[in-house]
Amino acid sequence: MSTVPVADRAVRPAPVRAPRTGPLAGVTVAGTAEGAAGAVALHHLRALGAVRRTDLPDAGRRAGEHLVLRPDDGLPPLVCALRPFPDTDEPTLGETAFQALGGLMAVNGRQWNGPRRLPLDYVDCCTGVLAVQGMLGALIARSRGVSVGQVRVARSSAALLAVSPYLAAATAADAPWRGGPGAAGDTSGTGPPFLSRDGVWFELETLDSVPWREFWSALGLGGREVARGWQAFVNRYAEAVAPLPPLLPETLRARDFADISLAGARTGLSVCRIRTAAERHAEDGPLPPPWRLRPAGTGHPPADRSPHLATAGQPLRGMTVVEATRRIQGPLAGHVLGMLGARVVRVEPPGGDPQRGAEPAAGDCSARFLALNEGKSVVEADLKTAAGRRTVRDLAREADVFLHNWAPGKAEVFGLDAGTLCAANPALVYAHASGWGPTPDPDPFPGTDFMVQARSGLAWDMAGGDERPRPTLMTVLDVLGGLVSAEGVLAGLLARELGGGPQRVDSSLSSAAAVLQRAGAGHGPSAAPQARWEGPYETASGYIALSLPAGRGLRQLCDAVGVPATLPGPALRRAVACRLRTRPAHGWIEEFRGHGVEAVLVHEELTATARDPRFAADLRPGACALLLPPWRFLS
Repeated sequence: MSTVPVADRAVRPAPVRAPRTGPLAGVTVAGTAEGAAGAVALHHLRALGAVRRTDLPDAGRRAGEHLVLRPDDGLPPLVCALRPFPDTDEPTLGETAFQALGGLMAVNGRQWNGPRRLPLDYVDCCTGVLAVQGMLGALIARSRGVSVGQVRVARSSAALLAVSPYLAAATAADAPWRGGPGAAGDTSGTGPPFLSRDGVWFELETLDSVPWREFWSALGLGGREVARGWQAFVNRYAEAVAPLPPLLPETLRARDFADISLAGARTGLSVCRIRTAAERHAEDGPLPPPWRLRPAGTGHPPADRSPHLATAGQPLRGMTVVEATRRIQGPLAGHVLGMLGARVVRVEPPGGDPQRGAEPAAGDCSARFLALNEGKSVVEADLKTAAGRRTVRDLAREADVFLHNWAPGKAEVFGLDAGTLCAANPALVYAHASGWGPTPDPDPFPGTDFMVQARSGLAWDMAGGDERPRPTLMTVLDVLGGLVSAEGVLAGLLARELGGGPQRVDSSLSSAAAVLQRAGAGHGPSAAPQARWEGPYETASGYIALSLPAGRGLRQLCDAVGVPATLPGPALRRAVACRLRTRPAHGWIEEFRGHGVEAVLVHEELTATARDPRFAADLRPGACALLLPPWRFLS
């Protein structure tokens, strides 16, 4: 890797041919990061060309979890430290504890009327992607003449990023009072997923109320229940709960899946059978990579327009990102690049993005929208007109990154495809964040979070051993998909900085699902049986979650609550749950600490997460709770 010593930062590195095996070719990686976070980071670094080493002399002497990148150019190694919190050393907390403290259990549990763990190691997966983002950002800073020797990434930051739109909405001044997990009434069993008479689990999707009404009309329903159902259905992305009128799922349970599919096909509403991971593999082949990075032209980029603006904390300072995106995945990717110092320019339709007005508001803007778009500039352009498309082309001509999440083929229709824009700007990284990724076939279903959970097999992966799929109404793939997209963009920028010319990056919600599934295959609950015993558990007052040590964790749990560990599994689970309901949460937390088990109180409301002093270094108070950058860059 060719970089510039700090003393010579005014000198631009000579362009070199980008290595065919990735921008990290010639780099070795070692370290002690374990579990899903380390597995994700190592897999992505190796996909970029790095070679894993286990025999480096100082690989095991550093304290805590870390990854070490060693370039082949004689510069000092780059160390990425994975910490529980940004600026403090708390006791070692696991995935379950961060889901409890960060609000993931609360959001995921809204549809189940109580906090519920995501069975996969979601916080760790997000942490691994953030670690790679930080390392790529540091390498970009080095290539621009800035000395960076260490990056710190906190799991607390990853947890809060996962719930950031929900957190902003919950802490906005005019946020409605939810009244606790059960305030909406018993919603379990009334919302997605759905079951047909012949035993098929499936999901429904439409972003338009007309197909919704026509679909239910085709099944013999109409009137108030359908209208009420539409409001609950369309709001599930924002609220993570869908309390449908019971008549709707009952109607579906009275029909065979073939009849339901036919009604969907006739009315334009998508009906997607929930596949298992094995079915997905048999039909689609191996899991897709997190992103596809490839050259988008043969030209060499001009000299950096702003070589001296980068700083250690803002490696992308002086770069411009043009973002034409909607919803969560694309805006979050742009938001991440902005937190790394880039100037982000949003392209919005005339009158602005309609989501700006979504409730609740934080000042004069939607809190959810603000969580993903704060600080971005806005240019309004009607892409249906030649003038609007020309505006976007002019912006892209001067940009470093062009990012969009349009449906497949739209970029070509607009004349804003990679070939066109990269020919006009040989310094451009062109990024497409889609639902299904590049495919020669038309997308079979809308590329939305819940469709991809169903189609990828992730809904079954999250079943946690249940005999039914358990998709979450928390937008796990939209968030992780945005993080993966930003990671790919950073890889493209590094390849460009090394003289590789314009780059194209393709990522998708489907590739984000693969990140979770690949990590779960070796580091999820099946690889750590004690994770199934970590909770959450209801007590006499509140819920608790545990971080059980490997090996003897279950026995320590049984010793703490006073039940014999020799009971068979189901009976032991019932005995533990029954015993924990006899005392308040705080009493049990002290009891567990006395037995060497770290226990935490589950935050049942996101406002409690925002008030937790352990997250003070992650959050910036204001009209609503917003996140600070999740990395710390040190020289």
